[in-house]
Amino acid sequence: MAKINSFNFGFIVIDGKQYASDVLILPDGTVKEREPGKGRFGSHLIKTSEIENMRKSQPDIILVGTGTSGLAILSGDAEVYITKANLNPVVLPSSEVVEKFNQLTDEGKRVAALIHITC
Repeated sequence: MAKINSFNFGFIVIDGKQYASDVLILPDGTVKEREPGKGRFGSHLIKTSEIENMRKSQPDIILVGTGTSGLAILSGDAEVYITKANLNPVVLPSSEVVEKFNQLTDEGKRVAALIHITC
């Protein structure tokens, strides 16, 4: 499982490797850079396909980090998908998701997380 070492506006360190883009972390420890939105950072709109990709990894829980100020949001389609799929993702500002991610993985939970690293 992955371990988030640190998080600050504009970067995140996971298992000793620094990422300067939004990330998707899967329960097996795989870390993927999120497709950028405008500029080099990820979009403030979290799409259905991103939630689907996390769900396919069969996590115990899905975490969505909405940025340092919580400005990223789920798209309307993503919210509909979550409701229909009976998912209950934890959607919080990214600093809180980082803490929750490490806590849950330390407890042995299979966690999938999307973490927006800017606003």
